[in-house]
Amino acid sequence: MSGFKLVGKIKNGLAFEKKLANFQKSVLAGQVKAMQQAVFLIHETAVKSIQDNSSGTPQVRYTNGRKRVVLASKPGSPPNTDTGRLVQSIKFDFKNNGLTGRVGTNLRYGAHLEFGTKDMKKRPWLSAAIKEVSKTIGKIFKDALKDNVRGKK
Repeated sequence: MSGFKLVGKIKNGLAFEKKLANFQKSVLAGQVKAMQQAVFLIHETAVKSIQDNSSGTPQVRYTNGRKRVVLASKPGSPPNTDTGRLVQSIKFDFKNNGLTGRVGTNLRYGAHLEFGTKDMKKRPWLSAAIKEVSKTIGKIFKDALKDNVRGKK
């Protein structure tokens, strides 16, 4: 098929380019909105998993010389709230013009609970939250794309 050429021309090319640019902006806005919904859902689920105390083992803790008994969650379950510091420290942010979202904590023991240590089995709270809502998150992004293709906002 050497020498075969297909030549075409788009009528009203500027109008087409404008529609395409608007579509791209709409898709981008839809994905940013979906990212926000996903991040908020992960944040809410992670916080709730810690606040919903699970069964576990009573343990003695000392704070400022005062003895208190707390209920430590079972290994493999999200940690039970104790002082509330972990829950209060769980934050979220967005980067890349809203296309990237993060949920996490700056407390070192948040990672120790999530992944465990040599002395403590893991009590995942963030990965468990992501796993719990992963299908919903997939649906959020899928619906956002469908809405853009259909022209809904």
